[in-house]
Amino acid sequence: MITPKHIIEKVIELSRLNIFNKTRKRQYVEVRSLLNHILYNHKRMTLFSIVNIYKKYGWEVNHATILYSLRTYEVHKNYNKDLIVWEQKIIDKINQMDNYSKREYIKSKVNYLNNKDVDELTMVISNMVDKKLEYAE
Repeated sequence: MITPKHIIEKVIELSRLNIFNKTRKRQYVEVRSLLNHILYNHKRMTLFSIVNIYKKYGWEVNHATILYSLRTYEVHKNYNKDLIVWEQKIIDKINQMDNYSKREYIKSKVNYLNNKDVDELTMVISNMVDKKLEYAE
């Protein structure tokens, strides 16, 4: 599973900025806004959790600061098209890793399913195959 730390590292790698540098320069503000957007909207983290991440990196922010950053992300995307590209790269990575984690979790639990659960799961899976065949035709 991809962690907030992985996301932070990827944002820093793509932007080539130390996003926790205490500055209000536009490029830093935009990239921090991207980070907040991903953590809040794609990782479903609470504002409190995001504030705690900033505190770990030496920033004293509050939830209002994070909210403002989230609200301004759409504006930042309009002026810095790199944010759109970086967001997509990170989101693709999150989705790929999360789906991999889910599959591994399911594999680890399959042997512990009771017969009723196996029957229900078999029905779900067989319906998925039927749907794929319909689209293929």
